[in-house]
Parts: sequence; structure tokens; C-alpha cells
Amino acid sequence: MSDITKVVIQSDNRNAHYYQRLAWANALNSLPNYEAKLWWSNEVTAYDMFDRYNPDIFLGQTYNLTNPIIKCIKERPWIKVALRAGDWGSQITDDRFRILKATDEEKRLVEELREETGQPEFLHIHYPEYALENTHDKWKETGVPVKSIMMCADVNSYGGAQFTSTLACDLGFVGGYWPYKGQVLDKYLLPLCNYRDLNIKIFGNQPWTETDRYCGTLEDSNVRHLFASAKICPNLSEPHAQEYGYDINERIFKTAFCGGFVISDHVEGMKHGSVFGEFLVTAKTPEEFEEQIYYYLDNENERKVEAEQLRSVVVNNHTNFHRIEEILDGLGIQEPKIKEYQRAIK
Repeated sequence: MSDITKVVIQSDNRNAHYYQRLAWANALNSLPNYEAKLWWSNEVTAYDMFDRYNPDIFLGQTYNLTNPIIKCIKERPWIKVALRAGDWGSQITDDRFRILKATDEEKRLVEELREETGQPEFLHIHYPEYALENTHDKWKETGVPVKSIMMCADVNSYGGAQFTSTLACDLGFVGGYWPYKGQVLDKYLLPLCNYRDLNIKIFGNQPWTETDRYCGTLEDSNVRHLFASAKICPNLSEPHAQEYGYDINERIFKTAFCGGFVISDHVEGMKHGSVFGEFLVTAKTPEEFEEQIYYYLDNENERKVEAEQLRSVVVNNHTNFHRIEEILDGLGIQEPKIKEYQRAIK
């Protein structure tokens, strides 16, 4: 590799995983000997991106793998590859849920990539490590290593969060509403919007026609300030996350890093010791969720103490620099400077 290690990170949509990829890029670009680029693969061809940038590392997805990408990788025998993989496991079989499952074509292309290039170095998913035996065991049977690369807090984007009076509220929520997620939002959050004693502010890139608490869009640069200004930041998951307990969303990590106090619906993996353990407040039912809301609104000191405890867990274990260290380790690359950046995070 050259003195500067070039990294291409594939992205296809402005969703939660885009923000995680951006977080990785921010961490890499903070290091003196790395240069990372996000590649919008629905706008720029693989040939153009690889020829223009000539990467040393490619971070993509099995479900976006194509023959041109395989050809570009084959032309670069030095390149190291890691791919986010859809579920292919013994437990994920229920068709009631919108789970990203690996297709036969996806599996075929990964096998072709392995045969042609020896890549990828590993596949990954954002579930906790213990879950992979149920969600990705079929991938493991192919001989491709599978790693847990959890969601994280992007300290580059969310540092410096400050209380802002115009964003102050009892409950502050940023996110879209769509029917699948609505199965949870309808039970946990929307009923609270009918309580006029609660000051609720909801922001999102699409209108919430279901409630008058929708306040419009919020610039990315101000999201951190909402988390720091709301007394409580609800975290709500999609139905399959509640059912299986593996899919832990990004919101908790970044909210906690901003100093926000989180109350979440219950997803079993959140309470696992390697994730948040005892430091995250969760509710197993909408009734318990409402009880927790009112309890913590009335107990400011407890709220502040628990918010700081959860923030410490994130700072020490779940930032974008931790995730880049895990990714590079999976690629067989040791980068000692990452530890310096982790220690510097406040």
C-alpha cells in the first residue's frame, strides 16, 4: 500500500446505514494516513469510481455486489474487501417481518468473488456478536468469516451538542414514519402525542400526518442539539427487532453521545453486556413506556445520572473510531493511532 491508504465506502440510500458509513469515513479521514470516499453506486459506475480512486480497501454490501465490482476488485490484487451481508441464518425465517435476507443471486456473486479474488476478508452485520450463530450461520458454512460491526456514535458529526432553547421539549424525536415502523410508533409514541401536558417535538424528512406534533425537517447539524435539549429522547425499533432482539438501531448510540436521556422499547440485545448492559432504560410494553416517561420527567437528577452513565458506555466502546478499529482488524491492519483518537474523545 502507498503512504496514504485509500478507502471506498459504497452507499446506496440516505438511511441509517448511510450515516454509519459516513461515520466510518469521518473516522478514517481523521487519521493522518487514510483517505476515505463515499461512493453513491446508484449514480457513479463501478468502473468510474475504482479507476478514478484506485482504492486499497473497499467496504461494500453483498446485496449491492455486481459483476463490474467483482471485475474491478479482480484487477486490483492488493485490495482488501469487507461486505455488509444480508441475513442467511437458521432463525430468520418469518415472512411477517421486513428483514434484509440474502438472495440466491447475492450468495452466488459472493461465491464468485471468493473464487476469482479470494475476497472478501470478511462479511459483517450490525447485530451483536452472539446473534450471528442464528442470523448468519449459513454464511459461515461457506467459509467466509462473519463479524459483528455494531452501529456507533459518529463523534465527528455529533460532538459539541448544546442545549438550545428553541429545541427544548419533554420528548424529542427525529425520524420518519412509514407503515412498517408505524406498527411500533402507533403503540408507543403517537398515543403520547394526544396528551397536551407533554411538550413533544417530532422532526423528520417526511411529514407525520398522524399528529400535529410534527415540526418539519431538522438540519443534520442541529440533530445533536435536539438530543441535548429534550428531557427525554424516545428510541423505538422496528417490529422484527422487538421479536428477535438483534437489530439495535443507530439512534441510541448518537443520542447517548450527545448527552440525551434515552428511553427505548425493549430489544433483548440492547441489554447484553457487550452493548449497553444495565445502563439503558427500556420498556417492554407501551404502558410501561408511558410510565417510564412520566417517572423520569419528574426525576431530573436520576435522568441526568443515567444519561451520563450511558454516554460513558458509548464513549468507551461504541464510537466510529472503535468501529474502524474493528474493521481494520478484520482486514489484518493494525493502526495504533486509533487508540490516541479514542482516548481523546470527550
